[in-house]
Amino acid sequence: MRSGGKAIPIDPMAKLSSAIQPSLFGLSQGRPWLKAVPHRGLLLLGTLFALTGCIVTDGRRRPVDDALKLRGAVSPATRPAERGPSLEDRISEEEAVTLALQNNAAFQALLADLGLGWSDRVQAGMLPNPNLSMLLPTGPKALELTARLPLEFLWLRPKRVAMTELEYDRTVQRLTQSGLDLVRDVRLAFADLVLADRRIRLTGESLRLQEAIANIAGARLRAGDIGELEVAAAKVDVLRTQELLARLGIEKQVASERLRNLAGMFGRNWPERVVAPPPATVPLRSANEWVEDALNARPDLRAAELAITIAAKGVGLARAEVFTLGAGVNAKDVDRVFRAGPAVDFNLPLFNWNEGGKEMAKARLEKAVRNTAALRDRITLEVREAHLRLAQARGSAAQWTERILPPLEVAVRQAEQAFSAGDISYLQVLEHTRRLFEAQIQGAMVEADVHRAAAELERCVALRLEPSGTLSQKNAREKN
Repeated sequence: MRSGGKAIPIDPMAKLSSAIQPSLFGLSQGRPWLKAVPHRGLLLLGTLFALTGCIVTDGRRRPVDDALKLRGAVSPATRPAERGPSLEDRISEEEAVTLALQNNAAFQALLADLGLGWSDRVQAGMLPNPNLSMLLPTGPKALELTARLPLEFLWLRPKRVAMTELEYDRTVQRLTQSGLDLVRDVRLAFADLVLADRRIRLTGESLRLQEAIANIAGARLRAGDIGELEVAAAKVDVLRTQELLARLGIEKQVASERLRNLAGMFGRNWPERVVAPPPATVPLRSANEWVEDALNARPDLRAAELAITIAAKGVGLARAEVFTLGAGVNAKDVDRVFRAGPAVDFNLPLFNWNEGGKEMAKARLEKAVRNTAALRDRITLEVREAHLRLAQARGSAAQWTERILPPLEVAVRQAEQAFSAGDISYLQVLEHTRRLFEAQIQGAMVEADVHRAAAELERCVALRLEPSGTLSQKNAREKN
């Protein structure tokens, strides 16, 4: 971030520090002992704990960041090191994507699942504590000690560790898909903002032409060349364009605030101008090829497949949990002499074979299989719809670029030449130019449709679309 030509680092803890201070003052109400502690020290301590937690979180989110980078969702050239991307006077699409992945509150909340998955992974690998029981010598009862160590961890612990490791990998895949969804949303919002900015510029040019036409119509009315009806029509066109320009200004503000929200930049400086992205370059491929790539690369499908593996291991774990075994040592005071010996205890599954747990594990496996099949169908539908929309948008863009706009541009040049030769009036030149501006507005809307369709297809196939159509796909396949 830059302000007044001076770089200002983006501090992700700025909001947190400002939120901690009023909370600490609120805690001291009704607690005299807390008032004795300097608030500045509490603020520093709380911020230190928060920073420590953020460091851990940033380290654990690396698998998701690497997966997004590998799929081309974030360009390595635009990834900020410490200060974040430069926002001196305008923002690019890649900078908006980078900011969103770093600061979007909803995505950061999802990334907290990595910490939960890691803690489950650590807990599953912990060894059980031994049990120690003691009977105190009271009356005729002698002192007796029993130390017992559960041994079922020998066959249960490897299963649980394997399941939690798979669950952690599933969380990474699920969050990678969430990151791709966020990238898609940012690209769509950016396309809306670029379109609104371009429509304002072209509509402003059209308004100036219509005002010139209205002035010429007024002069011709005073000269008696035309009637009041033509002048009224010209004035109405001016009023309609003024109303449209005001509405487009509001739409641009709405689009800017939507993009700002996705980037997580509320409360920070936000540029007023944007850098228009280059035209979307999408390789020409069939829908079946895109579907195949999507089924090979989609992280949410990989997460669903991992859920099947986890559920299958859960069936085996439910069967293994039927049996428990413990080994230990028993010592007893017999005539003031401690006699010790080994002890073994195990359960007899006469009535309870964990039938409920096994049936639940089987049901989870069936649900995971059916969810995966449904997800594959949904991915196929999404890819085919996105492919059709992109083909339609590209066809419309080609029509405007090759067949509609060129004749209008030629007409404007011919009108200017005819006016220079004295064959037509300047009013006709303005009319041709106004039609060109209106057509350019429609062409800008079609270009935005192409950009939106490309962003949607990128999200559907979980790959950054490149002209060659090979690099990102190859990397994603190697990653999976």
